[in-house]
Amino acid sequence: MFRYFTPDFIFSGIYDIDFDSLKQKNIKGLIFDIDNTLVSYRQERPTKEVSVLMDKLKGKGFKICFISNNSRQRVDAFNSDFNFFSYPEAKKPSVKSIKLALSAMDIHAKNAAFVGDQLFTDVMAAKRAKLTAILVDPIEPVESAFFRFKRFMEKPFLRRYYRRQGRKKREKV
Repeated sequence: MFRYFTPDFIFSGIYDIDFDSLKQKNIKGLIFDIDNTLVSYRQERPTKEVSVLMDKLKGKGFKICFISNNSRQRVDAFNSDFNFFSYPEAKKPSVKSIKLALSAMDIHAKNAAFVGDQLFTDVMAAKRAKLTAILVDPIEPVESAFFRFKRFMEKPFLRRYYRRQGRKKREKV
């Protein structure tokens, strides 16, 4: 059970990810969650920094896709400048959208990484689909009781990750 909730990598944010290292590991496709991974929930469009990063990744030869549990309207608005493959209302941790994305990008699961901010949706979906799972810190805390509960429930899995890495606490990777 722990394997579905233990990310392969944890980073403070998307700008801390060593994408060159992923390229060396034969990762060819990147699937991103949008909300609280790339931008805050309130940010409808990509920031300039996100746009620059996506252009940089595309220039390095990565295929890019967005998978979100949010609405089509939200995902289409965010993706309108990029026109990448995107799958709204994904019902993560379901893997259906991931399989569609892999097919659309024409890559195998072993050559893809999923970047998201939640263990019980993003990491679990990635692990179930046999992708490299990358967890990033959420951009902003969500104050609802449901999200606070989920973040509390993530703690044992995060401790396991750090134990396996030989570290006792979160530090910038």
